[in-house]
Amino acid sequence: MRAEDEQSDANLPLLALLQRGVRWFSDELTDRLADAGVDPITPAHTVVLAYLDQGTSMSIAELARRAGVTRQTMHRAVTQLVDEGLLVSKPGPGFPRSTQIELTAAGRQRRGIASGILRDLEQVLASHLGTAALAELRDNLTRAWPR
Repeated sequence: MRAEDEQSDANLPLLALLQRGVRWFSDELTDRLADAGVDPITPAHTVVLAYLDQGTSMSIAELARRAGVTRQTMHRAVTQLVDEGLLVSKPGPGFPRSTQIELTAAGRQRRGIASGILRDLEQVLASHLGTAALAELRDNLTRAWPR
């Protein structure tokens, strides 16, 4: 990036800068998944898979709460992942309509590949920004956001 580009970028709204970062991660993840012969994962699907781990199950409501999205949004993403065979929906305890969402074997495999790629991308970012700057960025982004 040229110096004048960096100067003009400094004046962009923070939202535009955050979106640029998300776009970079999304594009790189998609490209690297394709290189690995794996079907792509949308950013919304990545969020769902990030909160489920092997042996973990949770309700759509809990997934939505953890991801900071509405239940309707999470339900849509979960339905797509169930249709793709990456998640399974099982009856949950208590309320008759409650369901628990779990990863399938295919979901665990795709999650593992995607997680490895995302770790690699963080290393690319660390080499560009510096390890300390990346750690500080991660720390700042994990703090509570105002409501």
